[in-house]
Amino acid sequence: ASLAGWAAPPPPPPGGGGGAPPAARAHRAHAGSVRAAVTEPPATSSEAGPFAPKWDLPREPLAAGAPPPAGSWGPSNQTINDWRSIYRNTTLSTTDGSAPRAISKDKVTGVIPPELNGTLFRNGPGLLEIFGKRLNQFFDGDGLVYAVAFDNGSLTFKHNFVGTKGFTDEQAAKQMLYKGAFAIGNPKGDAFYNPFDFDVKNVANTGVVDWGGELYALWEGGKPHKMDPTTLRTEGEADSVLGHDLEVPQMAAHYRVLDADDQTKKRLVAFSIEAQNQPLQANKCCFYEWDADGKPAARAPFGVQNATFGMFHDCLVTENWYMLLQNPTALDPRKLLTEYMFAKCALAEVIGFQDGKPATLHMLPRTEKARKIGQKAIPVDNQFFFHHVNAFEPEGSDGSRVVLDSAPWKFMDFSMNLDMVTPAFYNGGSRVEYTRFDIDVVSGTSAQASLSNRVMEFPQVNHAFTGKPYRYTYAAAAAVKDDVLWGPNQCLVKFDCDPTVGAAAKETVWYFGERSFMQEPIFCPKPGGEKEDDGWVTVVVNDAGMDKSVLHVFDAAAIEAGPVASVELEDHLPPGLHGYWSTQLHK
Repeated sequence: ASLAGWAAPPPPPPGGGGGAPPAARAHRAHAGSVRAAVTEPPATSSEAGPFAPKWDLPREPLAAGAPPPAGSWGPSNQTINDWRSIYRNTTLSTTDGSAPRAISKDKVTGVIPPELNGTLFRNGPGLLEIFGKRLNQFFDGDGLVYAVAFDNGSLTFKHNFVGTKGFTDEQAAKQMLYKGAFAIGNPKGDAFYNPFDFDVKNVANTGVVDWGGELYALWEGGKPHKMDPTTLRTEGEADSVLGHDLEVPQMAAHYRVLDADDQTKKRLVAFSIEAQNQPLQANKCCFYEWDADGKPAARAPFGVQNATFGMFHDCLVTENWYMLLQNPTALDPRKLLTEYMFAKCALAEVIGFQDGKPATLHMLPRTEKARKIGQKAIPVDNQFFFHHVNAFEPEGSDGSRVVLDSAPWKFMDFSMNLDMVTPAFYNGGSRVEYTRFDIDVVSGTSAQASLSNRVMEFPQVNHAFTGKPYRYTYAAAAAVKDDVLWGPNQCLVKFDCDPTVGAAAKETVWYFGERSFMQEPIFCPKPGGEKEDDGWVTVVVNDAGMDKSVLHVFDAAAIEAGPVASVELEDHLPPGLHGYWSTQLHK
């Protein structure tokens, strides 16, 4: 087995995650198998203590609304205690949870827009403790997919854990059997430790997409898991997705949707990239496209040189180009031989961020016009990339210039975990800022500038503007707006930035309150909408003080006005990773 078969994610930025862990050669499930009920839901250990931490500050918690004024607030130990308390097992059943249940109208504050019809899917780690063994890095948690169907103001909830081989085997055995990328030593707890076993569990906990009548749970270290979009039952690992055979036995957890009123122009774009190349050969890479009906529309294989350990998490697409950003990461042989081999560190920690080494932007031709320019590998400044915002080609550039917007981390430390975060974490450190890159494709050069000093993550745009000039970005963000200080994801921010190089982003913000932490926002377009922000933004928020999970719906044109509707959900939903808004109603 090869260490290059996985790529470690960062520590979770408090209040929300960054990427999700890929894996070594992931354990496989047989395609076509359907997971049945296996066990009762495992409760979080009673040693975890009360779920709603005691409020210890000599004042009342700050309420929802406008964020605190600059210089008036910063994360405290109370913030950290509140944040840690939400990272625990879901209260949802681990058996067959697919039976839908109506959400009572008395759980709804405000009015659900009657035009908001479709299904909100979300995926994320659902188990943070497996039969008494706590995970201190939530990226190792088993994938939990849940869906909220919106039907003319009525809501229906359903869920299921992704029936991976690892999850199914462990639930049947009622013990931890497989290690994750962040596990140290033997997960079974016995004395035997095989340091040459580089396999980790495919947790299928990162992304989810509903397209062409098929639903997939995604995790970039292995194959996608196909699920039934109505029952959420797992059908098995997929070697082929919607008619495209995978170029390598892996598909990334991120994709791009090109939405359009003209259904012939609508596309789903995803990619695979080989984690370890064959000797003297480039790493295999392939971009796949599907049309609105889920039929293969394009397939573009590439060879990407020197991409091993590059940790490709997200992608971008414009009219003429596919884009991948390769991180400045490499194997740390000293750590591998002196720590991992003796069960002193996790497999994830043997991949190190290289200070001073540039990241690499791979420009991969999508059209004949781009092929005439040629495939390019363009150096960019030393930083770490997980999530991108959007990219577009300025008018008249004819494919020779691209503006790329992303959310790079200043650096990456793979040893961070849930237990190591303190208030000092938010003083400088690995900030994540909305950043614009000006790419001259022909000369192979780049320049970058930050668009805002408010730390943000999980950026989302209106998919009708994917790959085109755009103005609005919705993201999870810190309450603190400062060049050095920052904080957990406690604000929904709407950035407004002209699609020109040198512009600065204006912003409107809604603060969820001092004890609340938001997950990834999802933009839901308004049927027949003409403006870029015609639609709604849905956000799941964990309120640590009330020990509740709440789904909020915002008018995308008026974020600062607060939610138009808030839905109290019955169960604890741990901080998730990514979601998808489907215009199809799956009840």
